[in-house]
Amino acid sequence: MKIKTIQLMGKTVRIGYEGSGLPLVFLHGYLESMDIWAEFIPDLVSDHQVIVLDIPGHGQSQLTEPVASMELIADTVKDVLDYLDMDRVFLTGHSLGGYATLAFLERWPERLTGIALFHSHTHSDGPEVLEKRKREIDVVSKGKKQLLVNQNIPGLFAPQNRKAFEREIKITQGIARNTHDSGIIGAIRGMMQRPDRSAVLKEAPVPCFQLIGRYDTHIDYNSVSLQTELPAGSERWILDYSGHMGFFEEKAKTLAGLRSFLARI
Repeated sequence: MKIKTIQLMGKTVRIGYEGSGLPLVFLHGYLESMDIWAEFIPDLVSDHQVIVLDIPGHGQSQLTEPVASMELIADTVKDVLDYLDMDRVFLTGHSLGGYATLAFLERWPERLTGIALFHSHTHSDGPEVLEKRKREIDVVSKGKKQLLVNQNIPGLFAPQNRKAFEREIKITQGIARNTHDSGIIGAIRGMMQRPDRSAVLKEAPVPCFQLIGRYDTHIDYNSVSLQTELPAGSERWILDYSGHMGFFEEKAKTLAGLRSFLARI
């Protein structure tokens, strides 16, 4: 993969791209970086052009503002597409990356061939989640980021999978550990202020591939994931043995679902 650090609108953004064919863009989640996709995208580059990037404040991309809003991330994606001279792409977002994907969908639907939401949803944060996010800001502000790394990352995986995926948990923890405190806090603030985009997705002019894990402890399977209203032509794939990290926990099924959906659209 060709990896470059570029300047966009006065900010440093790290991007990577490889392959040829239908362009696929992957947005990572909170406490991740574009490196989270390292073992997933090689299976796609034989017949697709794959683009990854670090969202502002994560990885090696700069965040020069106190809040990494979903709109700011969407703007960054658009700037990257313009830099690469790409017109329309298929945009996939994991968790927070899914929230930013929906912001992009709202602003520039004409730039999309479709979207995928990996363990993500359309709703704004409820009171309990907002309180949890405030506590995380407090933890990071006190210089105790390691607590998030130790506690949050294993919890992303289904309980029964944590032993088998110890290596993947350590990889994810390493990425989280290297995320700047300001980037973590900026992302949390961005998630806290994001609006509900249920109508944006329901009325979207492009289809959505929704990937959900039956054992996801971050997004309720019954009341949120299964109740998400999708636009015409969409598909919902359920991973029966996964938590919040299906592209690790059930990689083969995730790839099969995404490939099938891309072939159909």
